[in-house]
Amino acid sequence: MTDYTVLMATFSRRVFIAASASALLVPALAACSSGSGAQEFAEQLAQGLSKKDMSGIKLSQDVPTGADDFNRAVGYMKSATPTVSVESLAKADEGQKATLKWSWKIPGSTQTFDYTTEAALLEEDGEWAYRWTPASIHPDLAKNQALRLDTSAATRGDITGAGGEKVVTLRPVVTLGIDKSKVSDPAEQEASARALARLVEIDPDTYWSAVQAGGEQQFVQAITLRQHAFDALDQQALDAIEGYHGAIGELPLAPSSSFAPDILGGVGEATAEDIEASEGKLLGGETIGRGGLQGRFNELLAGSAGYTVSLVEIDETGAQTRQAALKSVVSSEPTHGTDLATTLDVKLQEKAVDLLKDQESPSALVALRLSTGELLAAANAEASEGFSTALLAQYAPGSIFKVASALALLRQGKTPESQVEITDSVNVDGVTFKNAPGYPTSATGSQTITTALAQSANTAFINERDTVSQANLQEAAHGLGVGMTLDLGVDTFMGNVPDADTQALHAASLIGQGEVSVSPLSMAVLAASAAQGQIVTPVLVKGQDLADAQPAAGVAVTAAESKQLKTMMRAVVTEGSLGDLRQLTPDTAMGKTGTAEYGKETPPKTHSWVIAVHEDMAVALVVEDGDFGSVTGQPIVKAFLQD
Repeated sequence: MTDYTVLMATFSRRVFIAASASALLVPALAACSSGSGAQEFAEQLAQGLSKKDMSGIKLSQDVPTGADDFNRAVGYMKSATPTVSVESLAKADEGQKATLKWSWKIPGSTQTFDYTTEAALLEEDGEWAYRWTPASIHPDLAKNQALRLDTSAATRGDITGAGGEKVVTLRPVVTLGIDKSKVSDPAEQEASARALARLVEIDPDTYWSAVQAGGEQQFVQAITLRQHAFDALDQQALDAIEGYHGAIGELPLAPSSSFAPDILGGVGEATAEDIEASEGKLLGGETIGRGGLQGRFNELLAGSAGYTVSLVEIDETGAQTRQAALKSVVSSEPTHGTDLATTLDVKLQEKAVDLLKDQESPSALVALRLSTGELLAAANAEASEGFSTALLAQYAPGSIFKVASALALLRQGKTPESQVEITDSVNVDGVTFKNAPGYPTSATGSQTITTALAQSANTAFINERDTVSQANLQEAAHGLGVGMTLDLGVDTFMGNVPDADTQALHAASLIGQGEVSVSPLSMAVLAASAAQGQIVTPVLVKGQDLADAQPAAGVAVTAAESKQLKTMMRAVVTEGSLGDLRQLTPDTAMGKTGTAEYGKETPPKTHSWVIAVHEDMAVALVVEDGDFGSVTGQPIVKAFLQD
């Protein structure tokens, strides 16, 4: 994985100023017709002011340029939207006096800017007209003055992990690009752009096009890198590029680009589309969460922007004559974002990522705490290419699903010592099922269910297809948490055991093949529930109002059933394919390996699975294109569980 992380450039505590002297273009309001009342005209005036459009409002003859004056007076409030209503209407020396209530919605802020003004309404030639005065827009506003809005972004909240350790927090970055003000010759600009692009490994043609499209004095960003990635670049080569500039800043980032990006999501600068879709909630340049927890809990993490409305001096064109404000009218401090607490263990997550780094096919490892359901790690291999294999993959589970089949047998009156028949093969409706290559002949014939599970005898479970119906199997799987409805804060797939239309499909389901599909998360839950004697509900986010988990229809595993399942899963370690886990301290590990065939190749490719429980932790591992679970998966799980 490259160390270069392409990020949208944004910086903490930036100040955004909405500055435009043009009014919004909206359909004009119809002028008040002769004979209409003052109240109706006042309401029309309030509507026009709310839309920042005076084109349909009849103006008093003594102030014919009021519409232009209005546009200039509120031009620097463009990013804010007013709601104007008529609070009261009273007789005045001339005509009527309307008291208008103003409430400005400030993008990015939960607070509104509220006040009242008075507007003079005069009757002229049988029609009501509005006499423009700056004070009718704001009481403190005078001629050649405008209201200006300045906003200050809130500091985004962190995402924390187990023990309050910071997972996503402000970390140093460097934004690299070409400053066109320092290199004006087009040929030199192209040479510089292409040299920088090659150095940071982005497409030279694309970046040169961006530089060409930039303004004459513009700094055109190429890439934003984490500090360590920037430090690893050839600094002499960078300095030799004409017009190169690196801007130092900070971004809310995880410890590395491979640290749970599917769970955490990202943060980027709001686009024009984001701003338009926000209905006034976002500002240009504001950062927003995208995907994962950053997107789901963006409002909590983002906080609320602060703002200041000032009086500024303008000329007849609406341009500011000086930058300094004449007076601050109102000011509101930003409300900084709130931290979001998760259960992720930074050390374990990083360890899982490292253990998967050499896998060439999509792979994932999930770890849960039995006693609390806390999700400690959910890591994906680079080969997953950004997809959440850990939480969303839908794979056949293979033999790890025999734990559910074993529970179904227990519920039909069997015990771990009950005898089952292990044959070399079994034919079901023309489909032949065999045990895995290399299956020990010493473990054939009449054997206990414990031996069948420890040695992963396919035929033993298929030969019990008349004892355990598909409905029995579904209920047992559901009793171990498979298929539950879960709001983890991010999307999940918790498995599916569909009905079986044929005996062959039912037989395949008993060994985790056919149409049974699961995710690593759902198999970690299955292992944890089998060991805990109740359904273990995964938890990722703390202190937030999430929907309650709902188990699929079925009877939850009991403590008595768990005791029997643990006896059989322990035998997989002491007698079967997970013998290396006996090296863990203390020697208490239990689990199951699995190999699930997929595809149409001969021989078919296989998913490599391992589920394991050691002390207070349950682990599920899948490698999409692997060998037997004992070969591919066991070393990874052992390394993960070792201190």
